[in-house]
Amino acid sequence: MRHHRFPHLPHGAILGVLALLTACGSPQPPSKDPVGIWTGALVTDQGSCPTDTNSTLQIGTSVISFTPGDDALVLKGTRSNDKQHFHAQLTLKDAQGKAYSIVFNGYPVGNAIGGIYGAPTCRAHIVMTRPNH
Repeated sequence: MRHHRFPHLPHGAILGVLALLTACGSPQPPSKDPVGIWTGALVTDQGSCPTDTNSTLQIGTSVISFTPGDDALVLKGTRSNDKQHFHAQLTLKDAQGKAYSIVFNGYPVGNAIGGIYGAPTCRAHIVMTRPNH
């Protein structure tokens, strides 16, 4: 039987194309495959946080980076055997030379990645999804 919209294609070919499009359109949830780029807006819980632009989480097979407010600061981490936790950190020094850390901790939440961001002047939460492009 031939589909009336595509009379030149066999029915099996149409089903194969639809299956391929469905597979491409439905990425794995982060609990199964977190590798890729995730974006979302920080929501301030306390202090002053970079909320004017989205933040980006990049998860590779062995490294993680989080860019709060897509600014100049990049927090880095190494993936561990724990596939349900994503940690990135940046240690800086204040004007007096005292070290302080900026930290991101993320975790899968359905088809998104949730997380907590903390710096000396900010505490925020975030939900990130894969960009649609």
